[in-house]
Amino acid sequence: MNRKEFLKRSGQLCCASALLSLTDETVSAQDKPAETPPLTTPLDKRVEQGQKVIRRLINQLDQNLDKATREKLMEDCGTACFLGAHGPAGPPPTPEQVDKFMEAMKQRFGPDAVQQIDGQTVVFFKYISNPRGLKVADGFCLCPILEDAPKGISPTYCHCSVGYVRQIFERRTGKQATVELTDSVLRGAKTCSFTVRLKG
Repeated sequence: MNRKEFLKRSGQLCCASALLSLTDETVSAQDKPAETPPLTTPLDKRVEQGQKVIRRLINQLDQNLDKATREKLMEDCGTACFLGAHGPAGPPPTPEQVDKFMEAMKQRFGPDAVQQIDGQTVVFFKYISNPRGLKVADGFCLCPILEDAPKGISPTYCHCSVGYVRQIFERRTGKQATVELTDSVLRGAKTCSFTVRLKG
């Protein structure tokens, strides 16, 4: 194909593309074919099945282990989850870094979120939303596996977050932390709240 023929055909293709684009823009919405509703994907099915397995597993923990043992087991899972996401701890934080972290807690949760009680620093911490915009107040669990909080999941599962939150505070403050779960979506609340006590 010579250069002249090539340019001619290229021009025809460009005109055709422009015409198709223009035509598409001028077709009214009622003339366009209805969109096919999204089909359930294999991933959806795997997530659904995973939720069922977790529900059965936690129910078995409730039926076969005492409260302290099953809560510790779930807290250890939360610790492992944090370490899997963030890796081992680096150097301990500086006092300036700790102060900055505590100030961030006050800004996010209010000035009373950090208090001194009986010689300990106490932080009233909450899960609010995840990076994708899902909010606990709308009934979403922020665990990526249980975002839609399927019915029948025991609140024992929430102790996974206790372990996770403990790791957040111990790493960011360099102090030993005890964490109490005070409310959660799986308990029927609109908040996932924790009381964190820092020693030292």
